[in-house]
Amino acid sequence: MRSIIRLLGSLHMAVTLLIAIAVVLAWGTIYETRFGTAAVQQAVYRAWWFQALLGFLALNLALAASSRWPWTRKHAPFLLAHLGIILILVGGILGGRFGIEGQLIIPEGQAERVLQLPQSVLVVRQPNPGTPHVIPTSFESRAWVHEPQARYRVPLEHRSIELLVDRYYPNAELLEEVTGDGAAENPAVHLTVSHEEQQEAFWLLADDAERFGARWGQAHILFLAPQATDQLAGLVGLTGPAPSRRGTVSIELTQLKLRRDVPIPDEFSQPVALDGTPYTVTFKDYFTDFAITEQGIVNRSDEPVNPAVSFTLSGPEGAEPFLVFALHPEFQAMHGRQSRIPAAVTYTHPAASALPPDAICLLRHPSGALSCVLTGSSGQRWLAACEPGGTYRHPWLGYTFTLDRYEPKARLVTHVTNRDDDVRAEALHVVVRDGEHQAEAWVGRSGPADLRLGDLALQVEYRPAQRELPVTIKLLDFRKTDYPGTQMAAGFESDVQLSDPARGVILMRKISMNNPLRYRGFSFYQSSYIPGQVETTVLSVRNDPGTPFVYAGFLIVIGGVITMFVLRSPAARAGDKK
Repeated sequence: MRSIIRLLGSLHMAVTLLIAIAVVLAWGTIYETRFGTAAVQQAVYRAWWFQALLGFLALNLALAASSRWPWTRKHAPFLLAHLGIILILVGGILGGRFGIEGQLIIPEGQAERVLQLPQSVLVVRQPNPGTPHVIPTSFESRAWVHEPQARYRVPLEHRSIELLVDRYYPNAELLEEVTGDGAAENPAVHLTVSHEEQQEAFWLLADDAERFGARWGQAHILFLAPQATDQLAGLVGLTGPAPSRRGTVSIELTQLKLRRDVPIPDEFSQPVALDGTPYTVTFKDYFTDFAITEQGIVNRSDEPVNPAVSFTLSGPEGAEPFLVFALHPEFQAMHGRQSRIPAAVTYTHPAASALPPDAICLLRHPSGALSCVLTGSSGQRWLAACEPGGTYRHPWLGYTFTLDRYEPKARLVTHVTNRDDDVRAEALHVVVRDGEHQAEAWVGRSGPADLRLGDLALQVEYRPAQRELPVTIKLLDFRKTDYPGTQMAAGFESDVQLSDPARGVILMRKISMNNPLRYRGFSFYQSSYIPGQVETTVLSVRNDPGTPFVYAGFLIVIGGVITMFVLRSPAARAGDKK
């Protein structure tokens, strides 16, 4: 035992440990430049073996200091130096094991208390009610391993499923392909638009709310598949009945096989009877530009940007509320709403039959034929039939476009490839199994993937780990100062409100690049910002329980250096001789 203690406290062991730590730190620096801070934190600085190296060095110093027992006055510099370094190492171990570091991302005017940590997690939940199961991961720490084959057992309410991550791409690239072998109607067109030396190709999907249109130069490029005859007539510019100013609600009573169209009145005080039926409609509110904000439901403007109407349909089954949108008829089906009254409700508005100026609009008729409507900046219209392979010219913009392909039953296939091992755009391929049922999907940082195993619906998400802070930070105002004559940021600062409900504390502070906010052991630094219509601040947050030990260690080491000079002074040596 004594020989082991002498070995641990020997100079040879200390030199070996210092060389090992120096090599690890050098490797960690290279690793961080290659894979990023989050990866090196998990792979090196917060790893148990690196903490063990620091602990062995601290033990070596403690045994080396104890070997000089009994201590005398001349040992003071030696002991102080060893004690200070031991405290610094202990502080590093505590910070690595128990420290908290992450980011708060706060849009202006909003509050946040959930910290985004450098580590990543897989979150598996059932949509409703959806108690999440969080799985810690470390794929980014070994970014060169593209087939981790990581298996997890996920307990759910009445069963458990297996989740397999068989591919990990640190810098994924999505490549989309549209084929024509879909099982259902899903019209899509491929266009190539060119002007002078510029050219770009688009896939447009008429039934996809995010893929039915694009903006190129001055042109609005659209692909629409209207089902209502009056809407189609309005888009192609044919004369039809004048629509109601606020639009019309169409109610199809499936059991009675009747349809009633109800123009939205100017006054909402009285129920409106549906002729020949026992049902009435009571309108509650009308929105030209519907939006949901922190203050609730609002009408953002008087322009018909997002027309919506709310009403109550009453009949023998009782009363049922409805909220319908003219430009988003799929809203009811998207949210899985089950109606108590057997009725299909649609809402048409003049805005849905209007085309923007400078538009290239392809229309799919109910028969499947295509036509093209081009508009000018002053309301001019040009209408023609379109055929795949045809090339057309916009008479007012001078743009040329070619209808390359038309697929009535399009199927969107996504291929995922990996660019390199830089951790920039992570993506996981997950496979979930439950008995004979199996589902798979690619999961990235953009949002959860929806999977279905028989009657079981799941959501799988890959995101940063989160931790709730004991305080809430609200961004009151964000300011950015640019260098004169440029758009380069010279500095930025945030006015924030810190609320601590447990202690009844509210603080108003300004956080700038060299002026952090410190409270209850947490330090909030101005790290970055995200530009946009609503500016967003990014605050780095740190809580390190080892910091007091590190500071104390540095002070003690400095004290040891000062003591060494004092003891070596001529007066001290003369005193020792006496």
